Amino acid sequence: MTFDLDEDRVWSLDDDMMVQMHIPKKIQAFDPDLFTTKWFDYRRMTPLQATSAYIKAYAEIARDIYARDIDYERAKHIKLATVTDLFAALGRNEAKAKRKLTGFWRGRQVADALCMPYKIYIEHAFTYRMRRWQRAYLPQPEHLYHEYDVEKIQELWEELQTGRLYLPEDPAYLVQNYQNIPYQNDFHEWLFKQARLRNDEAYTLAQLINDDLMPIDKVANRVEPQIYERVETYLQ
Repeated sequence: MTFDLDEDRVWSLDDDMMVQMHIPKKIQAFDPDLFTTKWFDYRRMTPLQATSAYIKAYAEIARDIYARDIDYERAKHIKLATVTDLFAALGRNEAKAKRKLTGFWRGRQVADALCMPYKIYIEHAFTYRMRRWQRAYLPQPEHLYHEYDVEKIQELWEELQTGRLYLPEDPAYLVQNYQNIPYQNDFHEWLFKQARLRNDEAYTLAQLINDDLMPIDKVANRVEPQIYERVETYLQ
């Protein structure tokens, strides 16, 4: 399957107006640099599209955290913000909605700076915050990027990557869709790093080639000859 790899990151006039009306410019100013650091599934999204994905992830994880740490039986009944409801409230110019959107936006930016999938970031942001949370309701979006918690999350994310190879779902990263786009090359560099973290670098690289995630010629030109010889023994 091939497709236009730039088609998703398109600003509509309505999107642009919403962002300009509700997100301070000093916060927006961080977003251009985050296109090169955010988790790979989000690199073809506009900041508003990525924030919408973050809001959806927040609702899913928040319900799980409420069930785990506050009240399992009530968890299925709690009302959590949806993208549709939040945008409707913004259309009514509700101050609470604007505060929530800003909290979601800033939390998403922190996750992007750490190159973390949103669900993983939110889960651990909740977990660390709940250790110091003495209320009968969940932390709000603006509570999920405290500097102390973010430092812990960053350390944990580095540790998690040594035990599991996290991969994006976006088909833009399949070899058949490779077009030498910077975010695709960034993904390959990240995969080389991940392979070096594994006990058997050659086996990991071979599996990435077999799964159509890494161009074989990149591996052949990049790794030491003795490593590539071992890679070849694992290729299917």
